[in-house]
Order: sequence, then structure tokens, then C-alpha cells
Amino acid sequence: MSTRALVNIVQRQEGRSFSKMLEPSAIHTQIYNHYDGHPERLGVTLASYLKGYDIRNGIPNEYQGPIANGIGCLAAQLVSYLKEEPGNVYLQPPADPEWEDYVYYVWVKEQARIMISIFDSNNECIYVGDCESLIEKYEYNDR
Repeated sequence: MSTRALVNIVQRQEGRSFSKMLEPSAIHTQIYNHYDGHPERLGVTLASYLKGYDIRNGIPNEYQGPIANGIGCLAAQLVSYLKEEPGNVYLQPPADPEWEDYVYYVWVKEQARIMISIFDSNNECIYVGDCESLIEKYEYNDR
């Protein structure tokens, strides 16, 4: 059975709450993920990839670590990372959730830590925090 999810990439703005869902017009990029959308899989995958990203306006001649030239560059890199083969990962015009099990918001601001919010199928916020904390909370531990 599919565990569907939306991944919304959003510009952080003063006064916008991480724990409230947004109107589609506030979303920069929306990715539909057809299966394995639960936090232990997709959430940890997103956080593992995005942790430590440096969001800039312009790329310095010399840089270390993952870097993106603004929100659009980060969105493109994330899609490239998630999209391994035909199916499962799709770009779509931003829309309200319909039958998705989880909705993720990736909050982006230049020279600031990326934050992630996760909502369940009842539109209840089940997580708000940075990438490292998400990994700590949801990473499957076999011990």
C-alpha cells in the first residue's frame, strides 16, 4: 500500500508559523511522493539530504559543503536527489492535500538553518524542527 506525501518547499517569512498548513499560493515548489512517505523513510531522507545546506544569493568562488543559490536551486537539487527512476516522485502545481498521508514543509531562508514541518492525514502538526532533530526522532534504530 502506498504512503503518499506532499513535500512543499516554502520561503520562510516573518510571522508565518511552522506549525500551520499554508495556502497553495504560498508554496514555491510542490513534490508529490507516491510511496514510502512516512517520517521514518521520506522524512529521514529529506533531513539527511538537506542538513547543513547553505542557502545563498549567489555562489562564492570557493565554498565547502552543500550549497544552493536560493530556493529554486535547492528545489531543483532536491528533486534531482529524490527522482531515481520513472514514477513515485512528481512535480505538480501547488495544491491542497487530498488523500496524502503526510504533508512536509521544507522552510528555506538565505543563510539560515533549514526547518521542516510534518503534518499527518488529519492536518495535525506532528513535527517541527531542524533536520538533525528530525533524524534523531525518526531514524529507525535496529538495536
